[in-house]
Amino acid sequence: MSTNLNNQQKKSLLPFILLTFLITWGIGAFAIFLPVQFQVLVGELTDTSPIYFLAIAAPTLSATILTFVNDGWNGLKSLYAHLVHWQFGFKWYALILLGMPLFGWITAHITSASPLKPTNTTAELSWLLFYILVTGPLCEELGWRGYALPRLLNRFTPFTASLILGVIWGVWHLPSFYVSGMVQNNMSLVVFIIYTPCLSILMTWVFQHTQGSILSTVMIHYVVNFCAAILGVALPTLGITLLMGSILVIVFDKQIGWFQRSSSEHHLLFVGELK
Repeated sequence: MSTNLNNQQKKSLLPFILLTFLITWGIGAFAIFLPVQFQVLVGELTDTSPIYFLAIAAPTLSATILTFVNDGWNGLKSLYAHLVHWQFGFKWYALILLGMPLFGWITAHITSASPLKPTNTTAELSWLLFYILVTGPLCEELGWRGYALPRLLNRFTPFTASLILGVIWGVWHLPSFYVSGMVQNNMSLVVFIIYTPCLSILMTWVFQHTQGSILSTVMIHYVVNFCAAILGVALPTLGITLLMGSILVIVFDKQIGWFQRSSSEHHLLFVGELK
């Protein structure tokens, strides 16, 4: 990969962060500081209103816009190809879709957890399963892991890149802690900011082992939301669990090279493909 390409990829992350925060925080600030005008213009801000979906889809929207502006249709095709990249081995499907929910169920049972969003009918459960797929994983991961993570891996070690992205990801959620009716409104902001870097490390781990598959990170995000919303695992419990998991993969998986910046092969190959 050429030096010019590396420099271009490094510079391209700041516009993504600015645009993503501008969309989400702009809507959030309007709703928080000018609630009357906000409701007159777009109605009440709820977790099902169109303006809410626009706010949470900011990472994916920003990634899509900037990729198209910088790289055209070919770049966009490459970016979205990683969203549907599914050929990464059965063991990762088993770990994410079977192992993690099973562990979440055991944790919920031990802690006598209650669902964050209770459902009474099959239709309600089906809607919630679809809702938690769209609102977090699909609205966010194309941006965070599809656009931002490869560019961070181009500049930093996997460990540092994960922490940086995890903090940015956590801070991006800030407006939802101050809007009544949002899921985060009743959560601890401090715990959440600790939780996101831990989850970010696990996502980087899987991302690296699945050839840059955004689908794999969508699955992890979905399963974690499932454990919280449907199984009822509390945020502090999730945070401790993810912290232990992140420590384990850092200690035992030497293949990633957590504290070594790669100058070739895996990380930069994926970033290069985006161009």
